[in-house]
Amino acid sequence: MLNQKTFLLLLIFLVLQPVIDVMTTASLMILNVNLTVGVIVRVLYMAVILLILLKLAFSSRLAKKYIFYLIGLAVVIGINIAVNMNLKDPYFLFKELKFYNKVIYFPILFLGFNMLYLQLKKQRVPLIEKTTAYFLYSSIIISAVFIVSFLTGTSLSNYSHTKVGFTGWFFAGNEIGAIMAIILPVTAVYAIEKTKSFKTSYYWIPFILLSISMLFLGTKVGYGGIVIVLIAACISLLIIYLTKERTKKTRANMLVSLLLLAALAVSTPFTPVFNNMYAHLGILNIDINKEEPKKEVTEEPEEEPEDTQQEPTITEEQLQNLVFSSREKYLADFKQDFAEAPVLQKMFGMGFAGNYEMPEPGKEPKMIEMDFYDLFFSLGIIGFLYLIAPLLYYAVRFIIYFVSQIRETFTIPYVMYGVGFILALGIATTAGHVLTAPAVSIYVAALMSMLMVHSGTIDDQPR
Repeated sequence: MLNQKTFLLLLIFLVLQPVIDVMTTASLMILNVNLTVGVIVRVLYMAVILLILLKLAFSSRLAKKYIFYLIGLAVVIGINIAVNMNLKDPYFLFKELKFYNKVIYFPILFLGFNMLYLQLKKQRVPLIEKTTAYFLYSSIIISAVFIVSFLTGTSLSNYSHTKVGFTGWFFAGNEIGAIMAIILPVTAVYAIEKTKSFKTSYYWIPFILLSISMLFLGTKVGYGGIVIVLIAACISLLIIYLTKERTKKTRANMLVSLLLLAALAVSTPFTPVFNNMYAHLGILNIDINKEEPKKEVTEEPEEEPEDTQQEPTITEEQLQNLVFSSREKYLADFKQDFAEAPVLQKMFGMGFAGNYEMPEPGKEPKMIEMDFYDLFFSLGIIGFLYLIAPLLYYAVRFIIYFVSQIRETFTIPYVMYGVGFILALGIATTAGHVLTAPAVSIYVAALMSMLMVHSGTIDDQPR
């Protein structure tokens, strides 16, 4: 029977994500098996969400629409597989199916969470409080894993050479970095809501611990996520203070966020990401510390010709490499493949990793690792538009609602959850491993669904 406890149990699955990821690392490194705990558990969870959608479709028009959408998605992917089995050579069916299992995870969970939150809303469950609590518990587990693994010297390295960074006991550095960046603004919601004065600023501790863990990663995503969240918190609190609440609570939180931003600025030169930026510049043969040779001072110093004055310059190609970490090269290759692809592949996609050639022994076909590009080239024009239609539709509706009702909607929970969603889209665009990574996309699905349902952007009328 579907009751409140059932729906809450399904949401509590969010708290277990870090535990599942640590067990996945153990499966890969200790047991040396490819079919990990994470894959099995998350596929089973997706199946449960699908079954609940099917059951709710008997009493809900919206759930019925979602089922028809998912059937359409299955048809689009089926056409994609049929087309590429005939056009791609070589064609690795198992790798293609594995990739599409990751692709469908987000839309299924997003639509499923929409229905879960709608049911909980009908039962007057405080959606923001519950979701914030589950994200907070997840963040505490992640922080504990990072800190314990670092102190015990058992943390995995995030880089194989040159650069410095740690992933705790998490196997995929890109994924755990994206997860922490998406969760961080929600921990800020908890801190701001609980901190009534500067004396109770200890509620910011979970935020601080997660931020320290993100700095351990040594990635641009981790560092950038902290900066964006703190700046967003400072600005939104200032606006609220000037327009709504001139309270001790708002002043205290504004002060704490400013102090944390200042502490981050001071500590930046000692962080792994600072070292890694220099290392990356070295890989690109850029020496920004290069000094001019000293010359003897004469009475009439001669002016150097412009062409002999040497300053460290960064080309556009080097700048792209610095930002995208070689992803721009794979993107250029995919664009070329897509331009030369048959019409059917342009419409329904080139499948996993595009029109790859037979890889060398020990190597596999590579994705771009920029989610929207990966999805576009893999699914084609029709498939890509069909996949993102619900996400785009509800995102636009929420933005219109938020802007039109700005006096009521400009609150810390809405703003910071919105920052989490924007970070998710930004990371998906630049660094990937968000919409095509089930371990990450589950958080995005929950975050977005909560916003949509709580705001009334998504509503359901019984049949």
